[in-house]
Amino acid sequence: MKKIIKIIGNVVMIAALAFVVKKLFDMDISISQFRDGRVLTALFLCMIVTTVIIIFSCYPWLVFTRSLSGRKIPFSTAMPVYTQSNLYKYIPGNVFQYVGRNQLASDMDISHVDVACATVLDILFCVFWTGVISVVLLRRMLAEVFSQFVGSLIVDAIIGIVIVAIIILLLRLKFKDKFKAYISRYAKAFAKENRAMLLRGAFYYLLQNLVSACMYFVCLKLIIPQADTAELITLTGAFMAAWIIGFVTPGAPGGIGIREGVMLFVCGDKFSDRIVLFVLVMRIASIGADIAAFIIGKIYAKAKPLAFSR
Repeated sequence: MKKIIKIIGNVVMIAALAFVVKKLFDMDISISQFRDGRVLTALFLCMIVTTVIIIFSCYPWLVFTRSLSGRKIPFSTAMPVYTQSNLYKYIPGNVFQYVGRNQLASDMDISHVDVACATVLDILFCVFWTGVISVVLLRRMLAEVFSQFVGSLIVDAIIGIVIVAIIILLLRLKFKDKFKAYISRYAKAFAKENRAMLLRGAFYYLLQNLVSACMYFVCLKLIIPQADTAELITLTGAFMAAWIIGFVTPGAPGGIGIREGVMLFVCGDKFSDRIVLFVLVMRIASIGADIAAFIIGKIYAKAKPLAFSR
């Protein structure tokens, strides 16, 4: 079974790399846009910072997995799995990056349900803190921004709630005893002795999003120098709010078109060309960071083989 999962993982990894190449070719990139030193600085700054963020974002997910499974899983085992599965988000559907994390369950002989539940917590806290920071940065404009997408968001929320309710109901009816056992088991994961560890994991998302917000602000300043501080703060908040909207909007992998739309709505046509350039730079830097984190994860896995890390 482990060999089969390994083969499937390699096939998905190759497919993800192919989609990354396709995504780069699909972008309307003009070399002349990157002759500006400020634009290049923003590109490399974002790529470096995002690479570091991706690598260390494994930590809170690992904390949740340790708490739910009751196993002391080493970072050296989890990080390569995390950085590789992160690359799977370029495969249409965006769900592969989360499914790919379950390779850790096979590597460590732990429950796939434990890893899946840790991933759900990871998503919830990430969305929560991104939302909190975007609310603080956008303030009064938040209602106007979300009003443009309220229909889509409501439909997505209703569909999500219905799907979750159906899954819970089916699990409870089909696996009544096991369902109760899992509820009892995961309740123990949130026991007093584990709360400090869980809070450290949750706090990481706040720190990560604060670093990301600072990075976006600096990059916006480099690419749109004519914008004042208030406008840069608003654009930063819009960029982060657009990530949430793009994340829950079907048919918009990676929020394609969403971020440009939200940022242009916030500032109108005032910085339209520079905003499009900023989003393009962020996309290229994000792809570069995903690939760099993947390579670092592979190198790290070679340096810290699984047998040794146990």
